[in-house]
Amino acid sequence: MGLCKLCGPVTRNEAEFAITYGLEDRLLLVCRWCQQDLTLLGFNANQVVHLAKPLHPKFFVPFWFLGPIRNLLEASA
Repeated sequence: MGLCKLCGPVTRNEAEFAITYGLEDRLLLVCRWCQQDLTLLGFNANQVVHLAKPLHPKFFVPFWFLGPIRNLLEASA
């Protein structure tokens, strides 16, 4: 992802929504605050898509850890 195209240079907010607009389907990446503002102002968007955030590396579960968990779940069933 990247920074919000509207307020990103000032607030450093990450883009959470992709908004397409216009006849040529132009793309605008905005944060949730700017998306709410655009909705309140009556911005005519063709499509609004919520972007999925990647998992933070701190919360990444390695695959070698899933094997023992599966064995414990099978044993308890």
